[in-house]
Amino acid sequence: MTLTRPNSSSVFRLPRLRASVLDRLWTLPAALLVLLASVLPLFVLTKDTVRASSVLTTLSREPVLAAIRFSFWQAIWSTVFTLGVGSLLAWILARYDFRGRRAVRVIVTVPFVLPTVVVGSAFLALLPTSVERSLGSILLAHVFFNIAVVVRLVTPQWSMVDPELLAAARTLGAGPIRLVARIVLPFAGSALKVAGAVVFLMSFTSYGVVRLLGGPGSSTIEVEIYRRAVILGDVSGAAVLATAQTFVIIVLFALATRRRSVIMQRVDVDRRRAPAWAMASAYTAAVFIIVPLAAMTVHSVRGRGQWTSSGWSNLFSSTSSLLDGADMLSAVTRSLLYALMAAVIAVPIGLTAAVGLARRRRSLTRALLVVPLATSAVVVGFGILVTYDQSPFDFRSQWWLIPFIHAVVALPFVVRSSLSVAESIPQGLREAAAVLGASPVRRWWAVDAPLLAPALATGCGLSAALSLGEFGATSFLTRQRTQTLPIVVDRLLGRAGDTAFTTAMAAATLLLALTSLIVVSFDSTMRT
Repeated sequence: MTLTRPNSSSVFRLPRLRASVLDRLWTLPAALLVLLASVLPLFVLTKDTVRASSVLTTLSREPVLAAIRFSFWQAIWSTVFTLGVGSLLAWILARYDFRGRRAVRVIVTVPFVLPTVVVGSAFLALLPTSVERSLGSILLAHVFFNIAVVVRLVTPQWSMVDPELLAAARTLGAGPIRLVARIVLPFAGSALKVAGAVVFLMSFTSYGVVRLLGGPGSSTIEVEIYRRAVILGDVSGAAVLATAQTFVIIVLFALATRRRSVIMQRVDVDRRRAPAWAMASAYTAAVFIIVPLAAMTVHSVRGRGQWTSSGWSNLFSSTSSLLDGADMLSAVTRSLLYALMAAVIAVPIGLTAAVGLARRRRSLTRALLVVPLATSAVVVGFGILVTYDQSPFDFRSQWWLIPFIHAVVALPFVVRSSLSVAESIPQGLREAAAVLGASPVRRWWAVDAPLLAPALATGCGLSAALSLGEFGATSFLTRQRTQTLPIVVDRLLGRAGDTAFTTAMAAATLLLALTSLIVVSFDSTMRT
């Protein structure tokens, strides 16, 4: 009998093949979720409802052209103002030390996790009637909402600027303008470009803020999509706008993320004592965040020039006519249930997808999971409405469709928060556990699970918070018996009278409290 030496490559080929198949299985649920809820609806919108004649007819209408112009116009100015304010604040937080610095940093990042209807309600409560529904109010709300993006992306970059380099430039005669242009800005060039692109996309696709704060002539593409699809019944025209906007967003998103690398790690530097102007600017930014939310809370207990509890009483009264027969307690319970279901769906699927993607740097699934980020929630909701409206997939009236869509909206955030952690787990730990005889399941629980626990808590908090405040897709899919808290706020603000306004402020304050409670709870869990 002849003995042959086994080929070393064949010894490891089968395990590697099994690992590759397993990685694909990890990402399969996430890919299917995105395909069913984002890609397929977009395909149906483009194929069945957009035709050459409808495109020309829709784009030739003056309200549509006005909405397109206003969408770009307000997004450009929102980006300019947000970058200006956020860059100054990022420089102060990166270079100076002062009393309350950490508190300011936390306060300015809070608005990014707030529901858009809360932000809109806050500025309605703060601004005088003459300017509350105008371009100025929209710009203020967008700066309020997006300043956290600039601070989080740019501050780490400017923390690495060497003070000796700045001192040398001053010694050589560089003035403040030249110092900023030649040294300061280049250090954060990529971060500023990414932050500007994100702010522009967030402002361009802003729906809740514009719907609440936009007056006549202040309609964006997303508001026009809703108006044509729901109010006018022009499904084809709405589909043209949805498809065109999605194409623009995908192009801008691709340009913004192409060959951009932003350093996000924490950098410890010796900060100088802040001068008076820096402290005043930082405190002013914190006040700018706090005052609108405080005004909203005050207006929930004050109406017609006096203190009153009528807003809260109407909110939980089963006989109030302000809610159009909706049960507020049921709306709150339903919103929390949807948030829990969205987390239960998005977190396991996103976490397993991150584990699979961590071992496959180049993957079609990695690009596929970006689609919900590059597609607005309004377009997703409208696409679902059009796609699943006939047998055997007539799901439009099913209550579970709303938390399902919420999970799709949250899925990319869960994947991104987990992927960096999954990629950083040393393969040597798994190999050592395997040498010691641990089964694949035991290796997962002993090595991967403890390291992924913070990402799990972050994903749960993000999913629940995003679901609780989701307004764009829900406004298309909600019914009388499936109203959520943001829908109730919007409908109350659509009614005339001080009583309705006070009740709306109470509902928005309740939504603010629930969102804050969820974020703080999961953040505390992650820290422990």
